Amino acid sequence: MRKILFFVLLTVSVTVTMAQTNPKSGYVITNSGDTIRGIIDFRSNEKLSKQCDFWANGGDVKTTYKPGDIEGFRFEHNGKYFVTRRLNVTGEPELYFAEFMVQGKMNLYCIAYNSDEYFFFEREDGEMAELSNRSINYGSEQVAFNQAKDQQQEKREQYGKVKSLLQKSWKAVEGMDDNYVSKKKLVKVVRDYHNDVCTDGSSCMVYEYKEESDKVKVHFKAFAGYAHYSTEKTDNQHFEGENYPGSTYEMGLAVEMDLERIMKDFSVELGFAFTPKYESSHDVYTGAYYRGKCHSKYEKSIITLPVGVVKRFGNGKIQPLVRGGGFVVVHLGAKEEWAFYQSDRSDIIFDKDTYDISWGNTIHIGAYLGAGVQMAIGKQFVRLHGDWYKSLEPKSSGEMMKWGVTAEFGF
Repeated sequence: MRKILFFVLLTVSVTVTMAQTNPKSGYVITNSGDTIRGIIDFRSNEKLSKQCDFWANGGDVKTTYKPGDIEGFRFEHNGKYFVTRRLNVTGEPELYFAEFMVQGKMNLYCIAYNSDEYFFFEREDGEMAELSNRSINYGSEQVAFNQAKDQQQEKREQYGKVKSLLQKSWKAVEGMDDNYVSKKKLVKVVRDYHNDVCTDGSSCMVYEYKEESDKVKVHFKAFAGYAHYSTEKTDNQHFEGENYPGSTYEMGLAVEMDLERIMKDFSVELGFAFTPKYESSHDVYTGAYYRGKCHSKYEKSIITLPVGVVKRFGNGKIQPLVRGGGFVVVHLGAKEEWAFYQSDRSDIIFDKDTYDISWGNTIHIGAYLGAGVQMAIGKQFVRLHGDWYKSLEPKSSGEMMKWGVTAEFGF
């Protein structure tokens, strides 16, 4: 298992090393109020809260801005908007690029930090209140219980302060009655507050990115492939030293999740592949009691469960790709049939020396690497890739190595 984890981590590290930026059109706002248009590296909210990597139009030099270096930055097409604000997230006020969500009689900001979200309500008189949405560390049952208890107490206190800040709008206060925190809900609460409090007829500005821009894009895939097993041994087989190579077809389904904001053209995949029947047979020279040879036949069904990463390259319709990760293989209904010959003469065979043994299910774990190409077809895609699979258990538990070619259709 350690070998598998090491192999997968190595694959991910190499892929990350080869990663490109995730460029999106946008602009930065300087501290003097000027606007400079160009390209911004669109990464996770946590990374964007700490720095903005920017290429001005017509230039190829990257400028990295830290909070305070500029007033803020925004992505085109009414995309995400970040502004420099000094906020207390870790216990001490620090400068961050805060996501500016609503501007009006009440402003709303969001900071992503260590997988948690921190929302800040800022009334027009400068009074502020914070609402945090924290994850729970499930290291142990007791730790999780204590954290949940502390967070519940913290939320009660925070909700009380937020409601106090919203007290001029009963509609906004009622919108904060439950403990479910979501961006969409909080934007609505602040908008309701502005509409109730505003007397000059102005509307609040909702810098609300398209909701789908933050959602993980999920693709479902159907695939079929052909594989050759150059090594196939199982610890339960009768002739321990024999290898049963063979070729077979497989088919399956998979789900793939794009993680563009972590790395451009990067995704993780989880699949289910099924081989209805794998069969291999050959003659084994026993040199033992029967002083001749044995015709040995080996068959089973195979389920493969791969989980790994996919990295594509380039911006064209056709993109090269690499993939890698770990897998679990389950052999279903494996069995051997052997027929012992009395001599080297193949025409002499006795029914009483024919055996049929079923030994049930066995399992392999290992790692895989592959490379191929992807072609976009509208919102769908097709892929063709070649792959290498290798079991990583001790040889005493069995060995497996296969080479395959797979075609995928993603939708």
